[in-house]
Amino acid sequence: MDADQASQGRSQLPRAAGFELLEHTADVGIRARGPTLEAAFEQATLGLADVLGVWRPLPGERVEIALEGDDPGGLLVDWLNEVLYLHEVREAALGGVQVQRVADRRVDGWVVLVAGAEAPEGISVKAATWHHLRVAQEGGGWLVEVYLDV
Repeated sequence: MDADQASQGRSQLPRAAGFELLEHTADVGIRARGPTLEAAFEQATLGLADVLGVWRPLPGERVEIALEGDDPGGLLVDWLNEVLYLHEVREAALGGVQVQRVADRRVDGWVVLVAGAEAPEGISVKAATWHHLRVAQEGGGWLVEVYLDV
C-alpha cells in the first residue's frame, strides 16, 4: 500500500467528533459528528456558535434547556433555535454546551452564556431549518446535518 492509498484509507474512517460548515446558495449548513447523538448535538451547537462568531469558552451563566419534539431531527432544530434565541435575547456569547440526553422525544442539556463578550464576528442567523435535515447513525457514531437560514 502506497502513501496515497494509506491516506485515502484513513480519510474514509469515521471521525469521532467534530463539525464542518457546508456551503449552500442562501443558507449555511452544519455537518456534525459525535460518538453519541448527544455529542453530535453538541458539535452542531459549536458549529452554530462558529457561524455566529460567538464562541467564547469563558465562565458565564449556565442556562438549562429541556425541549420535547416528535423526532431527533425536530429536536435538533428546536435545540439550535433555542440556543439562537438565548444568544439574541440575552445578547450573550456561548461559553459552553452540554447535551445530557436525547431520548424519548426529548432533549435535555445546558449552555453557558457569556454576557459582556465583544460583539459577534460572524454571520447573522435567522433560524435553524428543516431544509436537508439529516440525523443518522454512521460508522459507530452519529451524523447530523442542518441548514441555517442567514
